[in-house]
Amino acid sequence: MKGVKEVIEEASTKTIRVLSLFEMLNSGEIIKKKEAAEHFKVSEKTIHRDLKEINVYYTKYKYKTLVNCVAYNREEKGYYLKVRNR
Repeated sequence: MKGVKEVIEEASTKTIRVLSLFEMLNSGEIIKKKEAAEHFKVSEKTIHRDLKEINVYYTKYKYKTLVNCVAYNREEKGYYLKVRNR
C-alpha cells in the first residue's frame, strides 16, 4: 500500500506532466506518445489518458475560444491542437 508521501508525489508528477503536455500543445508542438512516455517515464497509455483529459478541458470549458480540440495528425504521427476555421 502506498504511503501519503508516495500518493502526494505521484499526484504532483501527474499535474506537472499534464501541464507540460498542455503547454506543448499550446505552443504548437506535435506530441508523439512514445517520445512523451519516455520523457516522463510513464506508459504510452498514460500519455493517451492525459491527452484525453486535456481534450475534455478544451471541448467542455474552452468552447468559445478558437481552439477546437486535441487531434491526431497521421502524417506527423502525433497529437496537436486543432484550431477552428475562422
